[in-house]
Amino acid sequence: MTDTNIHLAHKENKTNGNVEFVEDLGILDESLVEIPGEGNINGYTLYLAVVAGLAGWLFGWDTAVVSPALSNIGTALDHHILTDTQHEWAVASLSVGALFGSLGGGILSDTFGRKPVLQFGDLCFLVGGVLICSSTTLIQFIVGRVIMGVGTGIAAVVSAMFLGELAPSRVRGRLVSIQSVLICAGQFTAYACGAGLENVRHGWIILFALGIPFALFQGVAMHWLPESPRFCVIQGRQDIARDTLAKIYPIATPEQVELKLKVIQLSADISNSMKREYQSIWTRLYVLLTTGRYFRPTLIATILFLVQQLSGQNTLMYYSSTLFSLAGFSYPPAAGLLISGVNCLMTVISMFTMDPFGRRTIFLIGAPVMIVSLIIASVAFAKMTESSGGQLVADLASTYPKEWVNLMLAMMVIFIVGYAPSFGTIAYTSIELMPLEVRGMGSAIAIAFQWAGNVFISATYLTIMNGIGPAGSYGLYCGFVFLGFVAIYFMYPEPSGLSIEETGSLFDEGFGVKKSERLRKAHKQVRRDTAARDLS
Repeated sequence: MTDTNIHLAHKENKTNGNVEFVEDLGILDESLVEIPGEGNINGYTLYLAVVAGLAGWLFGWDTAVVSPALSNIGTALDHHILTDTQHEWAVASLSVGALFGSLGGGILSDTFGRKPVLQFGDLCFLVGGVLICSSTTLIQFIVGRVIMGVGTGIAAVVSAMFLGELAPSRVRGRLVSIQSVLICAGQFTAYACGAGLENVRHGWIILFALGIPFALFQGVAMHWLPESPRFCVIQGRQDIARDTLAKIYPIATPEQVELKLKVIQLSADISNSMKREYQSIWTRLYVLLTTGRYFRPTLIATILFLVQQLSGQNTLMYYSSTLFSLAGFSYPPAAGLLISGVNCLMTVISMFTMDPFGRRTIFLIGAPVMIVSLIIASVAFAKMTESSGGQLVADLASTYPKEWVNLMLAMMVIFIVGYAPSFGTIAYTSIELMPLEVRGMGSAIAIAFQWAGNVFISATYLTIMNGIGPAGSYGLYCGFVFLGFVAIYFMYPEPSGLSIEETGSLFDEGFGVKKSERLRKAHKQVRRDTAARDLS
């Protein structure tokens, strides 16, 4: 099969195991090859998700640990206190490495597979951690952060792809969101450990060292994980893919496993034909950017990841100790821990709401919550700093009106309530919107923009705060979220309930918002018809 415009859907007749080909739906539909109990997560699948998702924990830990570490580091680097610019680049250096890691990780995963690239990411975590812990100069510290960032970028792009390609259709959202939960768990753990080590001599070394055993564990545990069945099919290793699918669907009959494999094969045929036609990476990149059905899902995923960063959420992660200290909190780690804890809680809740309520719906609720809370927080900052010329001044921190300080903190918490289940979690599932043949390259581009946005925020936050004040800074971030909300309304289709192959067909014509509604209705009708036949 070489015609990229041909898509078939399988509709399973549960009473006799026959397969009807439904050509008018315009989909490659794995989810309609339904297996009893497919909506449940079995032990093997959970093991896959947790081990692969540990990359998310490392991602969260290594991005968040810098805030408490730098507040503890004192004069340990080059024997002097870091300036604002040095502070910014000590933070941003991880994002610079992650930018390159996400670009290289996506492309390499299409060549060597998801599993070995994730293991290379673990090696980067290990090497970077050792360099940082042994640092006596800022240069060595930054080099270690860049190398660790390469591992973080790989974790961001390849882990989500790996989980999405292993997960059954019915529970894909929940399994992919395990990565987001573990990212938040890593961040929360980093803040909790940072609070405990705040006044401990060389506490910053302990904080960075604590992440090393987790990278080592994942690198070893990955040995027992299978390669993605979709990647195996693309490489012509159907036997391995068949064995993996049989473990993911343990109560499936051989015929049902073959049907699952057949759907993947149909999509893989398209991918292989594209690689045969366009052998150069640069040629495939040109095709991606000039072909609507490839460019549109890459664009919306890029927008989601970019707004995720430009919303300002990472200022609360990277600079929470600095921000809340300047705002007059006597124990800044407590405020950072509160925000991190709410982030983790809302991400867990998102696991169980994104599929039944719909990802588009959660975005359209979460973004307005973020916008309103950022507007009120900006007003609170303006009122707080009336006596200090609109700037947060350390010597005046104790004089800021407590009612405005507390309102600012409350709005930051509400901002996270809107952010965590939407941009914080669902953005990572946007990779599944891309057709299989360009998923590695497309996701690499999207997550590269994510890290570019991260570099912008982490490398300019203190400078922007000093320039336009906290009220102006968070007003600027609010504007970015508003633009993201407009893009989601017009460009983001609802993928919940659709197979990973189907979602890649949504953008054949336009952005697929209405097409996804038609396909989801067709799914519901098929299931109603099947249920009626079973009852009769």
